[in-house]
Amino acid sequence: MPLSDERALLDAIAEYMDSVGVDVRLLLAHFKATDIAMRVVGVGSVGTRCFLVTGIDGHGTPLIMQVKEAQRSVLEQYGGRAQPPALDEAISAHGQGRRVVDGQRILQAMSDVFLGTVRIDGGEYYVRQFHDMKGSVDLSVLDETSLSEYAQGCAVVLARGHAQSANAEVFRGYFGEGGKATEAVVQWCYRYADKTVADFEELQAAALAGDIEVAADPLLN
Repeated sequence: MPLSDERALLDAIAEYMDSVGVDVRLLLAHFKATDIAMRVVGVGSVGTRCFLVTGIDGHGTPLIMQVKEAQRSVLEQYGGRAQPPALDEAISAHGQGRRVVDGQRILQAMSDVFLGTVRIDGGEYYVRQFHDMKGSVDLSVLDETSLSEYAQGCAVVLARGHAQSANAEVFRGYFGEGGKATEAVVQWCYRYADKTVADFEELQAAALAGDIEVAADPLLN
């Protein structure tokens, strides 16, 4: 869909409104779309379309929504992993955007309340509130206790996601009651860490030798 054809995007909002709860629908009814822009996607979304829609309410309060193209699951397309029957039915009825939305709602403890789906000129999209506020933790300043707590927090979030997934029974049956799975994950982490350090040392050596040019970084000096 070309950016100039903004009417197609605005007309499709009605379908999106049907995909969210009545409380969200009522809230969004107070906003009027004022601007549409195409957004450059990140590395993981190369080749897909993404739009930002700005809405303003009667008090001048802005709300920015992201309309992002959803494609077929790579696990299904390249890994040969079939989608659960219930999800297949949802995809048939609402498009691949529904797969993304349902997947997030299943795996996340709290998802964006604005999550919804829409189809535009044959393309399948999902909609969410636009947040460009990704946070991170500076691991270099954590002591042993804080790092342990951070790792435990990450593990809990990951474990909850797996427990909620369609493959939960498979994971439980495969892992069993022993410690082999834990040992395997720990060994993989150590090997990954060793590989990361080796790659960095190789990059650092190449930069110091003048073989490559890199952006200014105090770690390479």
